[in-house]
Amino acid sequence: MKTSLILFSRFSLALLLGGLCLNTLFAEVTTRVEEGTIEISVSGMPVLTYHAKTVVPPEGMDEVYARSGFIHPIYSPSGKVLTDDFPIGHVHQHALFSAWTRATFKHEMVDFWNQAGGIGLVEHVKIKEVKKASFEVELQQISKKQGPAIREEWEVSVIDSSDPFIIDLEIEQACATNDEVYLHPYHYGGFAFRGSAHWSEEDEAHYEGSMKVLTEEGITDVEKSNHTRPRWIAVHGLIDGEESGLVIMDHPSNFRHPQPIRVHPKMPYFVFSPVVEGSFILKPGFTYTTRFRIVTFDGEPDAKRIEKWYKDFSKNKPRS
Repeated sequence: MKTSLILFSRFSLALLLGGLCLNTLFAEVTTRVEEGTIEISVSGMPVLTYHAKTVVPPEGMDEVYARSGFIHPIYSPSGKVLTDDFPIGHVHQHALFSAWTRATFKHEMVDFWNQAGGIGLVEHVKIKEVKKASFEVELQQISKKQGPAIREEWEVSVIDSSDPFIIDLEIEQACATNDEVYLHPYHYGGFAFRGSAHWSEEDEAHYEGSMKVLTEEGITDVEKSNHTRPRWIAVHGLIDGEESGLVIMDHPSNFRHPQPIRVHPKMPYFVFSPVVEGSFILKPGFTYTTRFRIVTFDGEPDAKRIEKWYKDFSKNKPRS
């Protein structure tokens, strides 16, 4: 009887909270550190994998593209892989990653994004903390000539929900030395997402159709969504014959919120890029902080549902 009362009270609570399913109420988040990776699951279902160890590109690709400090895969609740790594045509893009494209450090121009240029890169430094439902890691954006320029920390946490999956990411960036880093105006660079191989026309072995978009402003045309400033953007498409996707939300506390988004017209990627609106400077003693929520789903995106998710996220306050 006691167990029945507990189940009934939880079910009633679910109804009061707007009809959350019992799978969500009983979802349990677990984090596991394997050799070179951190994996987070909900009730045994994989949500994401972070790569602390350098990942070497597939055979036939230049090893200059080797990379650590990124998240791949990210899964939908049904297990669809929503991201791509070392994609054909743009091997330097790595699922969920962060990099600036045009910067000046110690009087030298640096591109941390495009690895093929050989002047900059991003790499994992150390795992700082791992908890049941979250982890903190340190990365660096590095000038190959001048050394580390930006020290970067990620805090990644997963909410106890099995459908949808909900991932919160906070990124802090600061100068790695006593020298400032000047970030030039550019049409991309920042926090980025590379979508499924099934959405890339260049990947003939997997392609099922181009990535589709839906923004907070109701834009569904990929080219028209480029350099707009929505509070959230959803992307989706066919993976193994079924629709799946994710939405990424820009927190109100972020610099230049809502940040401009660079959405590529032909490839499945976009990036939250404040430098589209102009330059800014990372100065010693200053911390640049951005917060995003990633929600993965199966089926078509539902704008009303996403708005509810966004309102919940926007109430969260940054760490002190």
